[in-house]
Amino acid sequence: MIQRIQSVYLLLAAGAFGGQFGLPYLQTEATNPATALPVMADGALTPTDNFGLLGLTGLSIALSFIAIFLYKNRPLQGKLTALGILTGLLLLILAVIATQAVRSTPEGASVSFGPGWVTPVAGLLLLWLAGRAIRRDEQTVRSMDRLR
Repeated sequence: MIQRIQSVYLLLAAGAFGGQFGLPYLQTEATNPATALPVMADGALTPTDNFGLLGLTGLSIALSFIAIFLYKNRPLQGKLTALGILTGLLLLILAVIATQAVRSTPEGASVSFGPGWVTPVAGLLLLWLAGRAIRRDEQTVRSMDRLR
């Protein structure tokens, strides 16, 4: 299972999506007027501040992690990886919407982008690489079946 490169990619993707909990999308100082918003009360916007972000992040982690153990069923593993890419894209779109809502509301507030933007992009890239490796694996198995 772990000898296959797509298992490594899927594990790294699950870790990248999980890294969003520790790295904020937006951050600000405690004295900034942006902290008056409920989502920025702690000075950072993370997936735990928005139910949609939390749900999509959890779903992305779960799909990436479950797909690791479906190494014997490559078509299903590929479908779960594609679904993980879709949820990752939805997560990225929702994160953009959530950050735009925070950046445009308070008067005189200044927030800066945090390092949390790297993790969903890295997760999407790793899921894409896993999907390519799964497809390549499936093509190899099909070509071996033709030779038999």
